[in-house]
Amino acid sequence: MKRNLLLAVSVMAAMTLTAKAFAFGAVVHYEGEVDDRVAYFADVRYLLNKTPPDQLGGGVEIREIPVTAVYEHASKPEFVHMKLQFQCPSGYTLDRTTSKLSENKNSARAGNTVSFRIGPGSYKLRRSDLQTEPVAESAWRMSSAPMLSKAGAIACNDIEFHQALHAAIKGKDFDFDGFGKRIAKLGLPADLAVIGESLPSEVLEFAWENFWWNKVLSGQRPDPSGKWATPASDADKQAALERLRSKQQELEAGAASIRTGLLKSLKKTDGEMKADLEAAKNADKHPDGSKMNKYEAKLAAVFRGQPEEKVVQIMGNPGFNQVAGARFLRYTQYWEKAGVTVYGAQGVVGGEVGGYAECFAEFRVRQDAKGDWRVDDVLVRADYQGAGLGRHKLMCDDVLSRARL
Repeated sequence: MKRNLLLAVSVMAAMTLTAKAFAFGAVVHYEGEVDDRVAYFADVRYLLNKTPPDQLGGGVEIREIPVTAVYEHASKPEFVHMKLQFQCPSGYTLDRTTSKLSENKNSARAGNTVSFRIGPGSYKLRRSDLQTEPVAESAWRMSSAPMLSKAGAIACNDIEFHQALHAAIKGKDFDFDGFGKRIAKLGLPADLAVIGESLPSEVLEFAWENFWWNKVLSGQRPDPSGKWATPASDADKQAALERLRSKQQELEAGAASIRTGLLKSLKKTDGEMKADLEAAKNADKHPDGSKMNKYEAKLAAVFRGQPEEKVVQIMGNPGFNQVAGARFLRYTQYWEKAGVTVYGAQGVVGGEVGGYAECFAEFRVRQDAKGDWRVDDVLVRADYQGAGLGRHKLMCDDVLSRARL
C-alpha cells in the first residue's frame, strides 16, 4: 500500500514537471447568449496541491487550478483570473494512530457537486481602463455549476489528467481521440478542447479571435478604454480586414481550426524542447566540443547567453580585450610571496621558499542576431610555482566567489 502511494507521488511529481514544458490550456466551459457570452479557460500546466501539511492524509486534499473567465459583454471585465481551490477526496487516508494507509474509493468526477473557494492571487482586468484589480478570497461553498464541476474534476484528478495529456502527445501530433477516451473516464467531455494558449492575456485574444471573431470583424468588440483600437491608414485597415476574412473562412471549420492551432503549438514546442535538450547535452562543453572543467561549468551555467552587462554587474570591472568580433572579459586572482634566504658564517643556513599562484576566468562574448553582446564561452585557467602549490585552487575559488558560487 505504501509503495503504491509513493509511486503515485512520484508519478505526480514527474507529470507536473513535464507539464510545464508545454504551454497548454483547456476550454473548460462556454455559456451565455449572444452579446453576453463567457468562455472559461483552465491553465492545466499548474495543478497544485494546497493541502496544509498538518492535514495531509486526512482523507481530503485541497487542489488548485487557475481558471480565466473571458467576458463578451461590454459592462463586464475583460477577464477574471481565478485561483480556484477544491476539496478533493485523497487517494489514501492515513490512520495517525496506527500509521496505516487505506485506499479511498471515492473519486471526483465532472457532474458531481463540488466544494470550492476562490483562493489568493485572483484578479480581474477592468474593461474600462485595462487595469488589474484584486479579487477577494471567498469562503468555501458548494456548487454543481458545470464549469466548477469540470474544473474540479481536472484539479482533483491531476495525475490522471496529466497522464492522459502526455499520452496523447506524439511529438508534433496530438491523439485527440485517445485523449478524449481517457478523460471521459473522469466524467469530462471527450471533445474537451485543449489549446496552445494558457496565460490570461493569451486566452483573452483566443476567445475574440476564435469565438467572437464576427464582433471583431464588424468593429463591435467593446473598447471603452480605446486601447484595443489603434489609428491605422486605409491600407492597414484593408489588410486587417483581409486577415479577418481569412480567419473567418478558417473558423467556418469550427473545432478543426482549434485543433490546427494546437498542432502548430505542439510543433513549435517540440522544436524548442529539442533545442533545449541539445543545449542541456552540451551544457558542460565549450563551443569547440571540448569538455569544461568544474569551474568553467559552474560559471557557464550562470552566465552563458547572458548580456555582458550582467557579467560586469556581478563580477566587477574586468580586464578587457577585443579581437576579431569577440570580446574578452578577464578576472584574475593573484598571490605572490618573495623567497627569503638566510646566510650565516657557514653560508646558507635557512630561508623560506617563495612562489606565486594565479587563476583567471575569461568570458568570451559575441554579438547575437540583434547585435547584443552575450556570453558565448568561459575559460578558467590556473598556474603556480613553488609555495603556490595548492594556492592556485584557492585563487579559482575566490574568482567563483565573485559570482556567489
